[in-house]
Amino acid sequence: MGYTHSFAYTPQAEAFRSNWLQLRLDAAAVVDFTKKAGVALAAPDGTGAPVISEDLIAFNGRGDEACEGFCLELAPRTLSRLGPFAWSFTKTARLPYDMAVTAVLLRAHTLMPEVFAIDSDGEWREDWQEARAIHQALFGDPGAADPLTDTTIGPVALRS
Repeated sequence: MGYTHSFAYTPQAEAFRSNWLQLRLDAAAVVDFTKKAGVALAAPDGTGAPVISEDLIAFNGRGDEACEGFCLELAPRTLSRLGPFAWSFTKTARLPYDMAVTAVLLRAHTLMPEVFAIDSDGEWREDWQEARAIHQALFGDPGAADPLTDTTIGPVALRS
């Protein structure tokens, strides 16, 4: 087992689709911020450059500092059998690129909390401090409330 973050989102939701461009721009800002902090980022396979395109946000650590690639898709090929949401996870093993993964996840949740849920093996107050600091520096205060929740049942809007 390894240190992992999971997320669930409703890609068909208007809130997701209307915020996708902003999320891509913000993810690019997180990638730049992380690189300036000395963390080497790469494409999901651990080589090349991070990918931020019209339909994909994807990156990993570089070389020996890579674990699993983080991939967030505008239109994922597979949705959950439990509802119209996509679910995914990224094992970062607490490697340096974890700060970029958690910052992008936090930004996605902050932009669209009703359709983007996040969870983590880490604790909000301890393990998400870097993500919160990056969010604060780039986008403003993400708030003190713990956003981590069970992503296996989907985003907030799908819960009864």
